[in-house]
Amino acid sequence: MISEIKHWWSLGSAVAALTVMGSLLMAAEAQAVPFRDFRVGVQLADEAGRSGFGTERFTNYANFGNSVSPWAGDSNYYDPDAMSINLDMTQFSTLRDLDFRIGAQANDGNVEEGQIHFTPWASQGGGQTDLVTDTNGYDPDGYRVFLETREWPGTYRLSNFRLSVEAFDNGFYGVRQHTPWAHEHGGRSPFALDVDGYDPDGFRFGLEAY
Repeated sequence: MISEIKHWWSLGSAVAALTVMGSLLMAAEAQAVPFRDFRVGVQLADEAGRSGFGTERFTNYANFGNSVSPWAGDSNYYDPDAMSINLDMTQFSTLRDLDFRIGAQANDGNVEEGQIHFTPWASQGGGQTDLVTDTNGYDPDGYRVFLETREWPGTYRLSNFRLSVEAFDNGFYGVRQHTPWAHEHGGRSPFALDVDGYDPDGFRFGLEAY
């Protein structure tokens, strides 16, 4: 009788161990699901995002390394009111094992270029840039975005990420707008506006990663 109990206890322990191992393998597989390669785009508009749409400008895809978009503005390249950010994952190639961060820069009249500000790296959980504005911090005309990459550090692997943008004017930020998540194949955010929907003094960009 005692030997039978020991036998069934051993079987139960083995089943429990296999169950735990299966769960760990499933979690590892879930983390290993590859992302599509991606690039970052911005589009600016006037009239609180209802008209005056400028040409959407993009970085290169992440697999090609560091890149910067052309300058983006609204249709007349003067004092845009709104910005949308795009996590473009329409390319079907798989993202290499890369760490990444995004940055941005503003100008006024194509001459007064402000500082370039970057988010923390995806491997650090992401975060937000400092305020991206021109040299005098007042009503920039154009913006461009940067994508920087490096080899992924350590053994932790990325589960998901998305981008965001929010407008700033007269000491206040508007509502932060997000792209869809990478596992939803990304896409464009709604247009970000400042509190009055008119001539923001800059934008802050975000990367959310876990």
